[in-house]
Amino acid sequence: MGHVVVKYKVTMDQPEDEAPDYDAIANKIDNLPEVQTVEIKPLAFGMMFVEVQAVLGEGDGIVDSFEEKIRSIDSLIGQVETLEMGRL
Repeated sequence: MGHVVVKYKVTMDQPEDEAPDYDAIANKIDNLPEVQTVEIKPLAFGMMFVEVQAVLGEGDGIVDSFEEKIRSIDSLIGQVETLEMGRL
């Protein structure tokens, strides 16, 4: 079985009282064993997103289960969008 490299764009819900702690969320994501790189990048109007690159095994449901793992890290994580995917 091979591996795939997947790049994600992770956006946060924006609470009205304060901005999300992007660094803390990025650090939690970076602790996942599949993750290779994590970068915080500007989105728009002062909002940021976390770009995640991960190496996952090929197989049914692997990508979906990893996305759920990311979503479960913090309640402010809103959307996990696949930007790129390729075989290793």
